[in-house]
Amino acid sequence: MEAGPYYSEPGKTVDISLHIGTQFVGDTQPNIYNWYDDFSLYSGSNVSEIEGNLGDDPAGRFTPSQPGTYLIGHQTTFTFIEIEPEIFNKYLREEGLDNAIRFRQVHNLTNTPAKENYIRHAKLLIQSGTDFELDDSLREIGYILEITPLQNPYKLRKGEKLDLKVLYRGQPAPDLLLIAFSKNQPQRLQNIRTDSNGLATIALDEEGPWLAKAVKILRLENQNAEWQSHWASLTFSIGGQ
Repeated sequence: MEAGPYYSEPGKTVDISLHIGTQFVGDTQPNIYNWYDDFSLYSGSNVSEIEGNLGDDPAGRFTPSQPGTYLIGHQTTFTFIEIEPEIFNKYLREEGLDNAIRFRQVHNLTNTPAKENYIRHAKLLIQSGTDFELDDSLREIGYILEITPLQNPYKLRKGEKLDLKVLYRGQPAPDLLLIAFSKNQPQRLQNIRTDSNGLATIALDEEGPWLAKAVKILRLENQNAEWQSHWASLTFSIGGQ
């Protein structure tokens, strides 16, 4: 997810766009209701659906009512895909999914196609004004795989560090590869394995939008799909851009 803009003012509408691709490069996705089961604004104690009509691109919009940091959540439905072995093996390596690589090696499946169900769990933080009367940046919203910051990134500056927590079904997710990068330098990847508490720290070495992501993959038995993957992401910006 991306915001247009990430920094707004109370009473000014913010567009929310959905993207399919890598490192901030890819096609936008229109608002198709049966492609997701959550597209919501999490504000204080309230949860409300993001405004958007069928086919809209950008997919949604909202208008902040007061200064502060707002949280948008978007969770897709499961999608089935069959992937050629070269592509599947490459993505397993890039996302650090060593458990799946080992399983395929041990069972002589490395050169076979993969049948997978995947789901995306995306969170987006937007800043309205310069004050923090409302701050939902640290909120957990209960996605199966979820990335949550331990500090509000809109209170940080270039050169500082941000601690992130990764949860799977509400519990710390250790040994997942968290990948973070800025939109200004998307090829400069920070690859950090979460520790036993599901924590990872990234260095905010660029201003502008940032994305942190992590993937967890599970082996399925006796189902149409052989694998189930969960793709979590967190997008925000620093430095007033």
